[in-house]
Amino acid sequence: MSKTQEERKAETRARLLAAAAELFAEQGIDAVSVDAVAEAAGRTSGAVYAHFGGKQGLLMALLDSWKDSVLTVLLAEVAVSDSPRGQLGAVWDNVADTAGESSGSWSLLEHELWLRATRDPEVADVIRVRNAEARRYSARQLAGWAASVDARPTAAPEELAVLVKALLTGLAMQRRLDPGSVSDDLAVQGLSTLLGLPEDTLPRRPPARSRSVSPTTSPSPTEHPDEEPHR
Repeated sequence: MSKTQEERKAETRARLLAAAAELFAEQGIDAVSVDAVAEAAGRTSGAVYAHFGGKQGLLMALLDSWKDSVLTVLLAEVAVSDSPRGQLGAVWDNVADTAGESSGSWSLLEHELWLRATRDPEVADVIRVRNAEARRYSARQLAGWAASVDARPTAAPEELAVLVKALLTGLAMQRRLDPGSVSDDLAVQGLSTLLGLPEDTLPRRPPARSRSVSPTTSPSPTEHPDEEPHR
């Protein structure tokens, strides 16, 4: 059955938005032209102008379609795990999956949009509104989750939503730049501490083994958990 005109328009719009998201993430918003987006979507540049009026309209439509933050989306996935720490691990796994096309692309796009917002007040206004909506929703979800697992968060719900988002995105970017610097255990431990997860839900660390350390040998993080790594 052939598609209706409205279905074809919706498909074209979706293809253009998907192509723009990928190109903006990979190359940067300022480096991508309308023609490049159209070519990647298998459409003409005229389609971009017809649907969005130009590159700025395309960017605003992309922001408008991005209704939830990474944290908001991932909170829905914690139900698949059977333990509080496993739930935090599931969230981190999705945020840190820089090898995945979808996760990695949207993580980079988020940073590109932040950079654009510092130079474009119109984009900044849209991001602020979206962030406020996501923050309020995330705060409610975090408060409910904390009560269900008897956690004692280190901040009020809305402040906690800000801190958790910042920790997740910061760790994900650091892992992208220096994969060996952020282990899964470190990320989950950071979330657990921030969210005040009860100690009896966390794995017990084995006692540190005593050994001599030569000036040219660095102690492992397991053996000296309180020492910060050299940067």
